Amino acid sequence: MRRKDREVTDTTEIAAILQAAHVIHLGIQTPDYPYVVPTNYGFEFVDQQLFIYLHGAPVGRKHDLIARYPKVGFEIDDGGHLMTSTNGDPSKNSFAYRSIIGTGNAELVTDLAAKQHALQTILVHETGHAWPNIKEHDVEYVGVIKITVNQYSAKAHYDPK
Repeated sequence: MRRKDREVTDTTEIAAILQAAHVIHLGIQTPDYPYVVPTNYGFEFVDQQLFIYLHGAPVGRKHDLIARYPKVGFEIDDGGHLMTSTNGDPSKNSFAYRSIIGTGNAELVTDLAAKQHALQTILVHETGHAWPNIKEHDVEYVGVIKITVNQYSAKAHYDPK
C-alpha cells in the first residue's frame, strides 16, 4: 500500500467498514474480460477468517462464472463524500472514504443449512435483525455464494471536520 498513513489494520475498524457499507463489487474472471457485479452482502469473522456471503439467482452469468473461475476479487466502500476546499483552491479538494479490497475463493453453496446461515447473515447485515421465518422453498430456490477471503487490505481517509 502506497499510502501507509491511510492503512487500516485494526480489526474493529475493519468490521466497522464492512458493517457501514452495503454493496460489494465482485470481480470474476472470464475468458475475455473481468466481469464486475455489484450486490448486497453479509459477512462474518470466524477465528480471524473473513467470510463474505452473497445471494442471487440460482442460475445466470455470475453463477456460471463462479462455477468455472472460483478465484475472485472484491471491493467494498462506505460511499465516502467530497471534502471541498475552504479557501477556494480546487487542488485542495479531497475525498473522505473507507474501503476494503481483497481476493478470495468463491463457492456455490448448495447445503440448505449453510444457505440458511448465509441468508440470515446477509439479512442481519442489511436489516439489523434476523428473519426466523424464511420459507424452505425460498432457501432452496435462491443462489448463495460464499467467499472465503484469503487476502484483504483496508484504507481510510477521514474528514477532519
